Formats: sequence, C-alpha cells, structure tokens
Amino acid sequence: MLNIYNQKNNNHNGDLAPDPSSVKKPKIDVGRFEDVTGEFSSSQFKRSYWLATHKVLLYKIIVGVLIFLSVSMWVFSLWNWGDYVVNGITGDIKLSNNLASFPDYSGIKERYAPIPIQVVGANAYVGGSKTYDLIAEVSNPNKNFIVYFDYFFVAGNQRTLTQKGFLFANESYPLVYFGFGEGYPSGVNLIMENVSWKRISTHDIPNVVAWQNDRLNFSVKNFSFSEPQTLDGVTANVIKFDITNNSAFGYRDSAFVVALMQSGSLVGAMPLILKDFKSLETRSIDLRNFSDNLVISDVVVFPLIDIYNQEVYLAPER
Repeated sequence: MLNIYNQKNNNHNGDLAPDPSSVKKPKIDVGRFEDVTGEFSSSQFKRSYWLATHKVLLYKIIVGVLIFLSVSMWVFSLWNWGDYVVNGITGDIKLSNNLASFPDYSGIKERYAPIPIQVVGANAYVGGSKTYDLIAEVSNPNKNFIVYFDYFFVAGNQRTLTQKGFLFANESYPLVYFGFGEGYPSGVNLIMENVSWKRISTHDIPNVVAWQNDRLNFSVKNFSFSEPQTLDGVTANVIKFDITNNSAFGYRDSAFVVALMQSGSLVGAMPLILKDFKSLETRSIDLRNFSDNLVISDVVVFPLIDIYNQEVYLAPER
C-alpha cells in the first residue's frame, strides 16, 4: 500500500516534524569572545550585548519613571490648587485688608524718642562791679542720648549773642552768659534752638554714663575764699582751690564753669580754661571775682569738654 504520509514528510521513522519554538536554543557564552583585531575588547562586547538584549526592559523602565514623575507633579499641583481654593483665597482677602490700613506708629515713636531738656530756671547774678551773669541750670534726663544745641538769653527787651552748647547723657550743668550789660535785668529767659539729639549705641558703649564719668573725673580740694582784697589798686574777692584730673586721659583745651555756691545754693559762676591738662595732674587755681558782697562756701566745677570728639584728647605720652 502506498504510504502517502511518509512520502510528503519524507520521514523514514514515521515521526512528526518537531515544533521550532520547542527547540531549545544553545546558550551563548559571551565570555568566550575574543577580538583578534584588538579594537573591540571583551568588556565592551559584554556591555553591548547586555544593552542589545535588555533594550525593551530599559525602555519600559524609562517610560515608567516618566509616568510616575508626571503623575506625581499632577497630584502635587492639584493638591496645591485645592489648598488655595480652600484656604488661599481667604488668606489673600485678609492680606489685602491688612495692607489697606496702616498702623499708627506715633505712640511707638514717642516711647523711644528722647525726653526733652529740662530747664530749672534762668536768673541774673552779680558778675562784676557793674555787670551781671545770666545763668540757667539745664539737665539731660536721657541715659543713651547726647544733645547739641544753640542757645541765647532774653532779658527785658535785649538778647544775648547765640552760643553753642551740649549735654551728655544724664548730665546737668549751668548755661552761662558772662557780662550782660549794666543794671539788673528783669524777666530772664533761656531760648534753645537747633536742638539735635544723637543716640549712643549700647553696642559701642554698653554703659554710657559710666563711660562719661571715667573721662570727666575731676576733683576739687583745698578750697579757700577771701573777702575783698586790694591789689595794685584793684579790689577783688580771692577764690583758690586745687583741681585734679583723675581720669586716664589728657585734654588739650579744658573748659570749665566754676559754680560759686553758698550753703548749697548757686550765687554766681566763673569761667575757667586749662591748656594741656594731663592725666593725674593737679593745677592750683587762683581766681579773682569783682562782685560786691559776695560770700561763698564752696565751688563746683562743671567740665565743658566734648569727650566724643577725638580732637580734644592729648596724645598719650611715651
């Protein structure tokens, strides 16, 4: 009998032809690759082979990462838009309302502004045989401010020349105009102009008052007062005392106001200027006062040295 099957398949054993997909492919060993030309190493071949066999996987990983980033950004954006709709619009309305009105800082400004200069009084005192001295006691109650100003006196219908003055922090002293005309002036008033305040930073000087006291440390000893004496035909009161510079600083031009006191009350004043007053130096002072019927029991010396100006200091001795 004719065997048609065997003729078509040409299979002498009578078996069916194997399925190509079921045939096991031999494993390629890339480690055995050898480049005889020397232009393509074994490691380069391994990397190239791995990329060629895994390019589909790498493509899927990159696409997955991009999808994840895109979804994350959309979620973040939607979350923030939702938060703005719920809370942001209300916050913008409140902010707009706050910006439409401004707080009143006038109260805060007054709190940190310096306290005005205090003037105890202005009076006329006998300064010579026919002249008077106009004196006003002033004080600066602020602990971190110094003040510079111009001042003059008005007595009756006359005014004095304008002078410059300053007050350090927490300092008091008499402002004086020496030798005002003839005849006792009435209605003496002190006028201050061009007042300029300067705050002293505690970062630069932690304790301003102590810093000033260290530099304006002068003491008076051996005071004596003699009733009018006539010398070379001139009759005058004799005021003597020793003044010592107890500070660690010397001064080029040391200006002072010597307040004449009687039982704690001011009865007059005299000017005093000392050139090149060195540290720890003592000077003997001899003053003549031509006022009639003057009686004093003590003197108080008020320095008028601008210690914030470096030019007033003497150079240290070597």
